[in-house]
Amino acid sequence: MGIYLSTPKTEKASEDGENSKLRYGTSSMQGWRATMEDAHAAYPDLDSSTSFFGVYDGHGGKAVAKFCAKYLHRQVLKHEAYLAGDLGTSVLKAFFRMDEMMRGQRGWRELAILGDKIDKFSGMIEGLIWSPKGGEVNDQLDDWPFEEGPHSDFHGPTSGSTACVAIIRNNHVTVANAGDSRCVISRKGQAYNLSRDHKPDLENEKERILKAGGFIQCGRVNGSLNLSRAIGDVEFKQNKFLPAENQIVTANPDINTVELCDDDEFLVLACDGIW
Repeated sequence: MGIYLSTPKTEKASEDGENSKLRYGTSSMQGWRATMEDAHAAYPDLDSSTSFFGVYDGHGGKAVAKFCAKYLHRQVLKHEAYLAGDLGTSVLKAFFRMDEMMRGQRGWRELAILGDKIDKFSGMIEGLIWSPKGGEVNDQLDDWPFEEGPHSDFHGPTSGSTACVAIIRNNHVTVANAGDSRCVISRKGQAYNLSRDHKPDLENEKERILKAGGFIQCGRVNGSLNLSRAIGDVEFKQNKFLPAENQIVTANPDINTVELCDDDEFLVLACDGIW
């Protein structure tokens, strides 16, 4: 999906950091895409005992990936399950919360800003990420209140993003993944997958897609999307009779918690292109 350049942009933006428990490095490269659609988040001190790292591979634009990089870790941190020590539940709820937050007037405006659709000089929005056709408006909760306005019936963006995050606390790492970005751990020099790519031809993915009224053509959901789970992509989440986890495309993450040991050397979180 998207427009490609005649030659790739190979300049890299890299940084690193550390705390008393770990060191990390990040690096991003635009490559063949016409614009940079990926984002990442690195918070070694999410709280006094927890580190958070995430990669977000956008498709159809950069707005959703940037939205996740800005907000997903905040939703993990503030959920009541997180305060009770249940990282798995808090991160699962945060994935679904991204889709909820991107609806309505405030969601539309935030996506417009993150997608550079607002002119920096005039403050006017230059174009629409998605043109709403009207319908029911879902009330927003907690610190993301519903705002009335011309785009209050905005159901969410047609662009989307994968999300693969690793949360490290004490001697455990919790990995949550939706899409085809990956988390790999090096243990005694051997690579082990801590995530699984969500592709339409997997049997359980295919079953959900078909039951929700979708189809698979040329290995793509409805002949369009080459992954079966993502945040955003509202056009694949329109069945009002099904919960969010059973839609054609879902933000529902696989969650994997692993106990770390002395043989573990490093984790790699990366978008699909790096592989």
